[in-house]
Amino acid sequence: MKIALVGNPNVGKSTVFNALTGSNQQVGNWAGKTVERKSGLIKRANQQIELIDLPGTYSLTAYSQEEIITREYILREKPDVVMAMIDASNIERNLYLVLQIMELSPRVVIGLNMMDLAQSAGITINTTQLALALNVPVVEIVAAKGKGIEEFLTEAIRVGMLELDPLQGEVSYPEELEQRIRAMEGQLADNAEVTRYPLRWLALKRLERDPEIGQEWKSSTPKSRNSKNKDACCDPGDAVNYELVETVALPGDELLQTYEAEGWGKDQFEMAFADAKYKYISQILPSFRTHENPSKPTWTDLLDKWVLSPIWGYPIMFLVLGIVFWGSFVASAPIGGAVSQGMAWAADVIVSILQWGHAPDFLQSLVRDGIFAGVGAVLAFVPQIAIFFAFFSFMQDSGYLARAAFLGDRFMQLMGLHGKSFFSLVSGFGCNVPGIMATRTLEDPKDRLITMLINPLIPCVPRLGVMSAVVAAFFPGSRGSVVMVSLLLLSMILVMFSALFFRRVVKQTERSAFVMELPLYHIPTLRNILLPTWQKTYSFLRRAWTFILVASIVVWVLSSYPQGVSMNATWAAKMGGWLSFIGEPLGFDWRIMVAIVFGFTAKETTLSTLGILYGVAANASQSIAQAMTGAMTPLRAYTFLVVYMLYIPCLASVVTTYKESGSLGWTSFGVAYNLILSFVMGWIVFHGGLALGFQ
Repeated sequence: MKIALVGNPNVGKSTVFNALTGSNQQVGNWAGKTVERKSGLIKRANQQIELIDLPGTYSLTAYSQEEIITREYILREKPDVVMAMIDASNIERNLYLVLQIMELSPRVVIGLNMMDLAQSAGITINTTQLALALNVPVVEIVAAKGKGIEEFLTEAIRVGMLELDPLQGEVSYPEELEQRIRAMEGQLADNAEVTRYPLRWLALKRLERDPEIGQEWKSSTPKSRNSKNKDACCDPGDAVNYELVETVALPGDELLQTYEAEGWGKDQFEMAFADAKYKYISQILPSFRTHENPSKPTWTDLLDKWVLSPIWGYPIMFLVLGIVFWGSFVASAPIGGAVSQGMAWAADVIVSILQWGHAPDFLQSLVRDGIFAGVGAVLAFVPQIAIFFAFFSFMQDSGYLARAAFLGDRFMQLMGLHGKSFFSLVSGFGCNVPGIMATRTLEDPKDRLITMLINPLIPCVPRLGVMSAVVAAFFPGSRGSVVMVSLLLLSMILVMFSALFFRRVVKQTERSAFVMELPLYHIPTLRNILLPTWQKTYSFLRRAWTFILVASIVVWVLSSYPQGVSMNATWAAKMGGWLSFIGEPLGFDWRIMVAIVFGFTAKETTLSTLGILYGVAANASQSIAQAMTGAMTPLRAYTFLVVYMLYIPCLASVVTTYKESGSLGWTSFGVAYNLILSFVMGWIVFHGGLALGFQ
């Protein structure tokens, strides 16, 4: 059985999906799209169910990828039942999507979520009357507390096993509209394509000049008229014939031209249909909803007076972000140290076993100085990453992150960016990969591209961890805090400068408005925090045992061979020598250049590479940085920090940028820009420091 989970954004779909599927989830992208696809398997009463969590959307028009994906899945995959979730505290707007779903699917079950929030706001909903008004089952849910979720699924299974009934969701339109709808139905009734779609729905879409429907007919028309397609044709006449067929008028075109002449264009039909749906909702609303004292402020209203205040909102936002970074980098330090010590202990144990078994010296060195020195140094960052993503999930699920985006919109506008770009940039502090993927919330492709290109300038958790270790070694005490703040300020300044520069490079004819719903505040469930945190942390751990493990072994080989020579005569030193023309103007030795090169596979490998090249066994990351103090001055260390913070993004970020943008050219441009910017800024810092008398 296939069940589709549909609803507006922020109605609790993720909570229900996570509660029902648990760890039996598959997360990826929809084919040919950049929107996340989530599905999970459920077993109930010896029956296997595939639950598809469709993207959150406000309607089923064809303006965004989320709307198209949700609509096309219901139309083409024909799920056995659609679970439509509604926010009980905002039921009037949510019912608009439900009416559109009912025009597509004969089997719908409504989950009325956030009943507790509705009651606290003085809203009472009679679910029996709501079910009668819409002629579909309704189940009350409080997803945050786990109430009603199983009942929601049970009802969906029951409805999914019923015989196929005619569509129930016909909205009564004014007679003037009904006449035009019936006329279009008559034009479409004899067309073969109609069998794939509900006739009335298709008539509505044709009247709205739906671009997706028209494009699909254009692409399918040649196949029905000509057995040869354009790519496979071998006779020039066939190719011409194909083009002629492709331009044939689509069903209903003549009728649309008639209506256009009467003043009924695309926009007029869209507005008329939307207005009719909302009037229909207004008519049935009093039969099942009562609202006592609607002027009484809710907890969300009271909190937003402070959180969204132009005076207090920004201090609160910086306080929240400060807590996030303190928890991620300061509070997690003892855990990271324990992980490092555990890895060092494990290295000693394994090496002792190898010595007892008379294993070759090169194997012992590989384990101690290669695998554990490299991967062990990186695993110390796992607590930082896990804690950051836990905080991020909490802010997102509680409703605060949307407020932060609203407050950040003013700064984003100064950079010529959209307010939703704030999501991407904040996500980038955890990892640039989800930060780049977070640009999916931006509707304008130009805004998406610009935000993707500047995201790698945001220092992610692994980079911040390496930077913290180097800062602690070269700038102890209060100086370290000043240095770290100066680096972050430099990053923010360059983000603003780059955004303005890209705004000129990436041509945009029209700026999109910042329109965004602020969801009600609620306390997130523990599952909704831990599950995304585990998924992202596991993804990092998987990289640690693939990219970073391989990179550590490669670096160990390069730094250990030829055998019997000093470190300065190894293959790694020769590789660094080839890059000396880049590093010498910045005061870098060959070790730094090799570490920077290997940092491309994953930023964490920079630390593991330094650990191997400076001869530090699996130990705390601070020891690696301290080993660098003999080879670098504070000025060179600060220059390294600037270059490391800004230079070429990691391989995973580059691949993600390519997948999200679909452009090899823009991806290459972004890589080149970061590389040039980092070394130019490093040269300015190093020679500026020398000019000021720093050694």
